Amino acid sequence: MAGATDGYAPHPYIGGRTPVLRTLAAWRTQWPGTPRVLVLTGNPGSGRSHLLTGFLMLCDPEYRKRLPLDDLDPSTVPPELAAPAVPGAAGMTAAQVVWLLADHFGLEADDVSDVFTELAALAGPVTVVVPDVDRAGPVRTTGEPARLTREVLKPLAAVETVRLLTEIPRQLAEEFVASLPAGTVQVIDLDAPQWADPQGLVLQAEALLSPQLGAPELPFTTSPRARRSLAEAIGRRAGTNPLTVELAVQSILTSADPVAPHDETLLPSSIGQALDLHARRLGADPQTLRQLLAPLALAEGDGLPVDIWARLVNALAGKDTSGVIAGSSALTGPFVQSLQPDGDGRTRTLLQLLHPAIADEIRAGLPNVRAAQTQIAMALLEAVPEQDWSKADPYVRDHIAGHTLEAGLLPQLLTDPGLFVHADPVPLRAAIEAVPTEELGAPARTYLRTAPLLTRTQAPAALRAALLETAFAEDGLPEYAEAAHRLSLGLP
Repeated sequence: MAGATDGYAPHPYIGGRTPVLRTLAAWRTQWPGTPRVLVLTGNPGSGRSHLLTGFLMLCDPEYRKRLPLDDLDPSTVPPELAAPAVPGAAGMTAAQVVWLLADHFGLEADDVSDVFTELAALAGPVTVVVPDVDRAGPVRTTGEPARLTREVLKPLAAVETVRLLTEIPRQLAEEFVASLPAGTVQVIDLDAPQWADPQGLVLQAEALLSPQLGAPELPFTTSPRARRSLAEAIGRRAGTNPLTVELAVQSILTSADPVAPHDETLLPSSIGQALDLHARRLGADPQTLRQLLAPLALAEGDGLPVDIWARLVNALAGKDTSGVIAGSSALTGPFVQSLQPDGDGRTRTLLQLLHPAIADEIRAGLPNVRAAQTQIAMALLEAVPEQDWSKADPYVRDHIAGHTLEAGLLPQLLTDPGLFVHADPVPLRAAIEAVPTEELGAPARTYLRTAPLLTRTQAPAALRAALLETAFAEDGLPEYAEAAHRLSLGLP
C-alpha cells in the first residue's frame, strides 16, 4: 500500500496501524512493563483479523524473509523468534482449539483440563495467538465464541507463563478482561481514538482505487489528484471502519458511471449504508439486494453452492426470482466472493459473503430470523432426492441441522437414521448439543452418546452406520439398529 509514516514505509499488508503494531511488537519482545495478555477488539469490520494476520507475518521466521523489514519502522518489527502457537478458532469448537495447542507443544494430556496444567509445567514462557474467536464453532448459532472465551481463553490467561494475544468481539472482550487481575491485560479497541487510523483508511481507499492494483482505468482512478480527493472523502465518511472503505470503493468501481461521486452523502458511513447506497447507485431497490444476500447471511459452513443459493432466494421470496438472480452479478458483486473448494473431486462453486459483518447487517434487518430459517429448512429438505441422504448435496446433508436449530425444528429432524449416518458428525453433534436434553428423543440421545467416537475417528459413512447400529441396539432401539445395519451395507 502506498504511503509512509514518519519516513518509514507502512506494513505492506496492513498499510497503517503503526501505534497498534508498536504495542504488539513490544508484547512479542516481552518489553519490561508490557502485559502478558493483549486483546484486540472493535466493531464488526474494524479490521481485527486483518491486523492480526499482518502481525503474524512478522512473527513467522519464513514469512519475514518476504517482507521489506529494513524499510519498516523498527519499533513495529518484533525480533526474530520461534513462531508462536496459532490455534485458529474459525469453525473450531473450544475443545478442538485446546487440542491444537496440545499438538503444537507436544503435550501428552488425556483430558482438556490437563492441557492447561501441562502448559504451566513447560520450561519458560510460551506464546499463544488465538485469532478469529468470533468465527468459532462448526454451527454459527451454538454460542461457541462465548464458550471458547470462557473455557479456553480464560484458563490460558490464568497460566502465568503463557503470553496470550487474541482478537475478540467487544462484548466478550469486556467479560474476558473482567475475569483477570489488574495489570495482566491490555485492550486495544481499534475504534477508540488512540488506536483508530484515519490516515490508514485514506491510504486503503487510494490503493483500492489505483489501476496499478487492479482498478479499472477511469478519470478518477488514473488522475492522482482525483483519486486522492475521492479516497479522502471515502475515509472521512467511513469513520474507523476499513470494511466500509472497501465496500464503498467496490461499489463505485462496479457501477457504470465514469464520474466519481462528489456529494459525500453518496458515500457510506456504515456497512448498512454501503448496501443501500450501492443498490440505489445501480437503480435497484435496496430490499432486493438484501433479499439476494439473505440466504448467504443465514448460511452455515464455507458458503452456499450456487444452485442452492438460487433455490433459497426463491424460498425466502415466496416466488420465482430467476430473472432477478440472472442479472444480479453487479448488484451483489461488492459483497460476495466465489470459492471453489477442493475435496470431493467435483467442480463446485460456493458463494460466501465478503465479511461476517455483512451477514450481521443482513440478519439484523430480517423481520423474523426464525421464520426465515424455517423457510430455508423446508427448501433444503425438498432438495434431498427421494429423501435419500446419501444422494443429498453435501451442503444440505451437512448443514441442515444448523438451519433447523435456529428455526427451532431440529428435534423433529432427529428421527432419520439416514441423516445420522450421512451427515458430517462435527456440525451435527454441535447442533444437537445446543438443544436441551429434555427436548431430544431417544435416537438423538443415542447419537449424542456415540458422537465423540464418530468425530474422533473421522469414520466414513459405512463405519458410522456400523457404530450407530451397535449403539442403537445397546439402547434398546431395534428399528434404528436395523436401519443403521442396512445403511452400513449400502442399502436404502
